[in-house]
Amino acid sequence: MDKYSFEIFVPEKPKKNNKQIAKVILSFLAVTVISFVFLELNVFKNQTYYYIFIGLLATAVAYWNGYFKKPSTELKGNFDGKLTFSNEGISVKNQFYPINELYSIIIDNKDYKGKSVKEFGEFDNPNGSHGISNLITLKTKDNQFVEVYFLQKSLSEFSKIESFLIQYYKSNLLSEDDLISIMHLEYDIDKNELRKKLR
Repeated sequence: MDKYSFEIFVPEKPKKNNKQIAKVILSFLAVTVISFVFLELNVFKNQTYYYIFIGLLATAVAYWNGYFKKPSTELKGNFDGKLTFSNEGISVKNQFYPINELYSIIIDNKDYKGKSVKEFGEFDNPNGSHGISNLITLKTKDNQFVEVYFLQKSLSEFSKIESFLIQYYKSNLLSEDDLISIMHLEYDIDKNELRKKLR
């Protein structure tokens, strides 16, 4: 194989939601005013009832502000270009970085399409992860940093480019531990097999 490509993902920049901020501030003020009025007018003879009321009021306000809503599974961003690995170097979109011009490579690839994820602590996303939270950081010898997110279709996808990764290892761009982490090798037999290839 001459080269292998992953799709580059460009995350959407977070937008300031002034409407949501105003809603939270108004909710906080409403809870404060209501609790103060009820406290001053001695509406509740028993303090326990007052605290129960405030707890229910705070829960209602949190619900109104969407804190218990199931998060959206919509993709926030778009795909733009390819991240391409080869024996000679790495291409990011149309920019090629030869091995001899790179100082280091950092690959964080623990996410993959369909990976089981819990959202908001309790909701399961039925389709799993989008597989786009993977990041590669290239540092060039002239101190440029290039960072891109990319789509990984399966946890073992990087095993397809093992020969390229070994080439980067031989060029001192990746360590043995990096290779084990990137290819998600768990068993000693697989790690020993890799070590033989590195000799």
